[in-house]
Amino acid sequence: NTNVVNRYVPGDVAKEYEANYEKLYSQYKELPQPKITDVRADVDIFPHERRIAVRGHYALQNKTDQPIRDLHMRLPTEVNLVSIEFPAHEVISEDREQGYTIYRLKQPLAAHASMDFEFTLDYASRGFRNDPADDHAVVDNGTFFNNMLFPHFGYDTKGQLTDRNDRRKYGLGPAPRAAKIDAIPARAFNLLGKDADWVTFETTVSTAPDQIALAPGYLQKEWTANGRRYFHYKMDKPILDFFSFQSARYAVKRDQWNGVALEVYYDPQHSYNVDRMMDAMKKSLAHYSAAYSPYQFRQMRILEFPEYEKFAQSFANTVPFSEGIGFIADLRDPDDIDYVFYVTAHELAHQWWAHQVIGANVQGATMLDETFAQYSALMVQEKEYGTAQMHKFLKYELDRYLSGRSGEVVEEMPLALVENQPYIHYRKGSVVMYALKDYLGEDVVDRTLARYDREMAFQQPPYTTTRDFLADLREEAGAQWSPLIDDLFDKITIYDNRVTEATAKKRADGKYDVTLVLHASKVYLDGVGKETPAKLDQPIDIGVFARAADGKDAHEKVLLLEKHPIRGGDSTITVTVDGEPSEAGIDPYNKLIDRVSDDNRKRVTLQ
Repeated sequence: NTNVVNRYVPGDVAKEYEANYEKLYSQYKELPQPKITDVRADVDIFPHERRIAVRGHYALQNKTDQPIRDLHMRLPTEVNLVSIEFPAHEVISEDREQGYTIYRLKQPLAAHASMDFEFTLDYASRGFRNDPADDHAVVDNGTFFNNMLFPHFGYDTKGQLTDRNDRRKYGLGPAPRAAKIDAIPARAFNLLGKDADWVTFETTVSTAPDQIALAPGYLQKEWTANGRRYFHYKMDKPILDFFSFQSARYAVKRDQWNGVALEVYYDPQHSYNVDRMMDAMKKSLAHYSAAYSPYQFRQMRILEFPEYEKFAQSFANTVPFSEGIGFIADLRDPDDIDYVFYVTAHELAHQWWAHQVIGANVQGATMLDETFAQYSALMVQEKEYGTAQMHKFLKYELDRYLSGRSGEVVEEMPLALVENQPYIHYRKGSVVMYALKDYLGEDVVDRTLARYDREMAFQQPPYTTTRDFLADLREEAGAQWSPLIDDLFDKITIYDNRVTEATAKKRADGKYDVTLVLHASKVYLDGVGKETPAKLDQPIDIGVFARAADGKDAHEKVLLLEKHPIRGGDSTITVTVDGEPSEAGIDPYNKLIDRVSDDNRKRVTLQ
């Protein structure tokens, strides 16, 4: 099963393949290729046999000013290409080991001209592989795969080795990096890759008669024939070249929001959080439509897939969502972070940040989708659960960022230049955007995002970069906030804010004078951690809190939370509160990137 029926590739051999891929084909990295403009596919899913068959059509357009002679096609090695048809050509090379074929057109594709590209392929699971995690796309109940199984064009840098030691071992140069933010040629391509901008999309998906098959788009027709069930979907406007296919024995929950059809497709045994997801969809659509721009589709769907993977992923009007992080989550403790609500809000935010505005494939691109989706979801979460839960969430994100940067093997980048580094665009991004909202006000941030959306939505090349957003932000915020914006986005800024002593005295009028002895400092860092002291002179939150009646931190009462001017070094601040304090701190909700997240608060000693 592992080595005869299936192909077994030991880890060191897999790395050698990656090294060879780069050695053989990186010479074609800048070679112009046509872009996909139209996708039509008939996809037959055979869940019980664990196989799929695809008959596909692309319209390919040469969007350059020069003719294209050679077509470089990539296809996963586990996919069998049954047939292919496009204008007269010859095969220059066919590398089955790398899944890379070079075709030469007998008549080059003229500048701005188009051609048809037809393909038939199949994919089948046979027996079991050495690593079962490599083979769970097509299953008996809960199939989920995306168009990465389809043909794509041009050299893909994501197929390269990234570990510096491995690259040295196989005679490769420095680790590949994202294109520089000001690299003009790279702005011809968006974050998803080089072979498409926006595409028209239509598909017919068939499956077993007791299952529902789904893909992005609107259902045009459903029928049964030859013992199979068919579903025809079509998009009414161009979308990204990023789409999914699913099939399972689903139950369906339906509702609507402002004329938008809402659906959750789920295993009938996993109904625990379906209403929570539906509620999150409604509240997310309401907030984003009001804050940024109208929702561009007439439907929104969440589709369960098995726990083989633990993520959710946003396609046009369709969100596949793992049972493991949503449908079987146990959220009966009301003090737990409602991550099902949050993940739903995050994935819906991608309908704006990626499916409306998508960045150029340069430094900073993932800030424009993942960081903005994090912030958007945070705002929905805060409105639902209040600021108290924000402390728990922001501390979690800050700790994950600090942990992530300690494991950086190449170079940490400022948020605005992030190079697809999740600990930066997710974790740091959450804290930075919340701090931005806290200082400038939610209205300023939302106004900037709405303006940016208006300017860049459904943009054709050259694609936008973080420089465009930050220019809008500086204009909307005003010159007085430029230093803070620089610190948050353009620099790696770390604070060391801590309470060394917190005491309180009860006054004759029943109030309490709370005295905090503080230390505060700020440094700038380069990408490998070298520190440069920075001047700290800015307002920072001072907070005082009373213990909750039930003793739970999540239920604490805020006696005071206000910004005080803070200068670097040691200082003492005294504030007056109405109730008996239990804790006090500087930046108590971890809104700033702090070296240590646990020393911002201290128990108050009554004197």
